[in-house]
Amino acid sequence: MRILFVSTFYPPYVVGGWEQLVEDLNHGLRSRGHETLVLTTNHGLAPGQPLIDLAAGIDRSLFLESNLQFYQPTDMFSYRQRTQHNLDATRAVIEHFRPDVVFVHIMWNLSRGIPWLAEQLLPGRVVYYVADHWAYSPDLHEVYWRDGAGDPLRRTLKRIIAPLPLYIVAQDRRRFRLAFEKVLCVSEAIRRAMLANLPLDPHKVEVVYNGIDVDTFSFRPRSVVGTGRRQSGLRLLYAGSLVPHKGVHVAINAMGQLARQGALGAMRLTIIGSGRPDYESVLHQAVVDQGLQDWVRFGGRVPRSEMPRQLADHDVLIFPSEWPEPLARMTQEAMASGAVVVGTTTGGTGEILEEGETGLVFVPGDAVGLAQCIRRLAGDQALFTRLATNARRRVEEKFSFQRMLDQVEHALASAVPATFAPAPAAPAPAAPAPAAPAPSAPAFRQAAES
Repeated sequence: MRILFVSTFYPPYVVGGWEQLVEDLNHGLRSRGHETLVLTTNHGLAPGQPLIDLAAGIDRSLFLESNLQFYQPTDMFSYRQRTQHNLDATRAVIEHFRPDVVFVHIMWNLSRGIPWLAEQLLPGRVVYYVADHWAYSPDLHEVYWRDGAGDPLRRTLKRIIAPLPLYIVAQDRRRFRLAFEKVLCVSEAIRRAMLANLPLDPHKVEVVYNGIDVDTFSFRPRSVVGTGRRQSGLRLLYAGSLVPHKGVHVAINAMGQLARQGALGAMRLTIIGSGRPDYESVLHQAVVDQGLQDWVRFGGRVPRSEMPRQLADHDVLIFPSEWPEPLARMTQEAMASGAVVVGTTTGGTGEILEEGETGLVFVPGDAVGLAQCIRRLAGDQALFTRLATNARRRVEEKFSFQRMLDQVEHALASAVPATFAPAPAAPAPAAPAPAAPAPSAPAFRQAAES
């Protein structure tokens, strides 16, 4: 098959974990003999760098809708120009590459006109892999222009100006109405949310869990309960984007709780990743305010190739997300390595993280509850070993990359059955019991990260 990938971001210019999965899927499908091309944005390119790398199969001709971190209202002046540019670029790529199928991924901060045009040019041959809430949530323009401003003068000006940009955006919403003829969802939580928020045929929306190369992460049993200082010497890790909805502040506050209880000992929390500069400053200040400089370390962003070693060097992954996570691969990677996950079960996380079976669970925003979970693990070797063993088994059974690649290949081929007929895909894992639809994602980013 000739497969055109569409994604807002693509390595090495990444924001979270999903775009790295897009790269894995691209390489996996190429290794099976398919011809691929990735259409993405120019995010991360330095001035003078080429937009198109034919050898690598990447076209970075698309423009973002607005600034990644903070919305720029002046971007509305070039809204129409950017939209038309992206439509032209999409048409040119499809006409030149002539794909059998278009495979749409991250669309946050991109015009819906891109997949809409693909649907017009290749009806029935656009497959979506949905791992965030972009399909039914307000876009960043709507979020900004509908929200009030703190300053009274700015709020008044915004109220006067807002009807025009909101009208323009609403016009494109109506114009670029997507058919979603074939949708793969990264979790049952995302599938429920898609069906709850859009008039879709349930038979056209299926779950294909994302996955990891389990063999990349060597399972190593940990001895976490010893004598003296080692008794409280858990090595804790947070790895992911440093943005408010990820709840990193909760992990720091839990360390503060443990400090006030005299329970820190040799325990250490390492925070790796990067994100919004203002939020990073808040996190650093929280460490200082609670006197945690000897117990909390910031490691910055690390290359993805370093993650197996990072996880091997830590006992526990803290996953404190406060928003409806689609399904973060970071939890899978930690479980594969033998690190116990202590986290929230917002969104799809509950489909892999189960209290007392594959990890420990606390309520979003509850630093006291997180501290209690950490103390339980620090004092119970049998619990730690059982959770780690169960978690590794769960990943091997339901969240392997090869299983995902089989299902994705089969789904893509089913959109163009006359051109390619692969072997039947591996059966999908059983879905969990129904739950309420996931709520809308935060305005900063409606995407699965980590």
